Amino acid sequence: MSSLFSHIFIPVVILLLFSEKFKLSPRELISLSFFAVLPDADSLFFIFRLSPVSLHRVLFHNVFILIVPLLLFILVKSRRQVFGIICFYLISHLILDLFTGGTFLFYPVYDKVFFAHAEILFVNSSFIPVLDYGISDKIMNMGIGEPAVSSENIAVAILLVISTAISAGKLYRKTRQG
Repeated sequence: MSSLFSHIFIPVVILLLFSEKFKLSPRELISLSFFAVLPDADSLFFIFRLSPVSLHRVLFHNVFILIVPLLLFILVKSRRQVFGIICFYLISHLILDLFTGGTFLFYPVYDKVFFAHAEILFVNSSFIPVLDYGISDKIMNMGIGEPAVSSENIAVAILLVISTAISAGKLYRKTRQG
């Protein structure tokens, strides 16, 4: 499920849930959402033959992509919310990709892949839970066999449950007050 949809949908929903509390403009949240897919621009280097090897999840899938927006968040007080939103979108992309094969989080300083998997596999008519995390030399595959429930699906389900609970809580408070 690692796609344009999940990289935009998940962080936008999270920010929209807290937009009232942090006084965030929904229009601003949506207009800045393209930053949620910005790290995937590193795949263009291979597509346009600018590099003989695929640099996807290497060049822009690391913590160093946060340097400029983080500095602007600290230094430019008048637009702090905008740069905070941009940082959130970039961080969410890195976290989501950690669960879908991994990323080179500290490239070019450290050239190892950080990854995490939380899956329930369906193998030989039974469900097998898998929890795997660590550091590797390359982007990891999704494991042996097809996941019946993937780590991304679990994350989406948890986020939907949380958003439903928050919405229900808000609705409950409004009905009690009025």
